[in-house]
Amino acid sequence: MNINFTKIGLGLVFTLFTINVNAQEPKKEEKKIQEVVQMDADPKPVTPNPDGSVPAADGAAPGPMKQQEILKRAVNFVKIETPKYTKANGVTTGTKAECLVTFIYKPKELNPQSDVEGTFTMHISIEAKEGKYRYTISKIKHVSKNAEYSGGDVNNEVPECGSMKLSPDMWKKIRSQANKHAAVVVADLKEAMKISSDTPVNSEEW
Repeated sequence: MNINFTKIGLGLVFTLFTINVNAQEPKKEEKKIQEVVQMDADPKPVTPNPDGSVPAADGAAPGPMKQQEILKRAVNFVKIETPKYTKANGVTTGTKAECLVTFIYKPKELNPQSDVEGTFTMHISIEAKEGKYRYTISKIKHVSKNAEYSGGDVNNEVPECGSMKLSPDMWKKIRSQANKHAAVVVADLKEAMKISSDTPVNSEEW
């Protein structure tokens, strides 16, 4: 039996080369919208003097807000209902509150080239620490009612359904709109985090 060691050797070298190249390929980093926001403790309520006048402030700088209070405010944000978008899958783990936000998407064009009407979804997480919180918006996706025209992850240069279905110009508009919606969530979150956790929210427990 004749064995061609040259072919076996070349095949082994090629296999090892392929494994090595694959091992060295950098893992694609997920793009996120992320920011750390500092939080000072709310000023203590001032008790008026017997004559009704308000005592002068003592000038002491407020300390950092307690982690637990920040987390409670984050949980309240997840609970708060709004007509602008819906929230689902609210959960608290450790010092983090999370949920999934969904916006309805309808293109402004009367007769768009592609059937792209659907939703934008995005994952929101708020991590609490002493005196600060970090919000992260990730997994921003376009999902069309017609699955053939779903763009998927808006951070991708090419839509999930391909450029033949969604033109570069249309995909650019969709991505821009998705990021505008993410900015709306950020603005709402920052406003909600200014409100004391003792303030009732307009939602049932989750």
